[in-house]
Amino acid sequence: MSVPARAYLSIGEVLSKLRGDFPDITISKIRFLESEGLIEPQRTPSGYRKFTTPDLERL
Repeated sequence: MSVPARAYLSIGEVLSKLRGDFPDITISKIRFLESEGLIEPQRTPSGYRKFTTPDLERL
């Protein structure tokens, strides 16, 4: 079962959504949390991260 394309968020969109609650969040901090295994975003064929709503909620 495939998820519609807009069900995914880019790392910039995730950053924008989190900034209200976490003003010090940065893209590098989101990448760090991924490297620590907190989230596992999918990747596009070109390597871009695709975050889902559960990824966002977990952050």
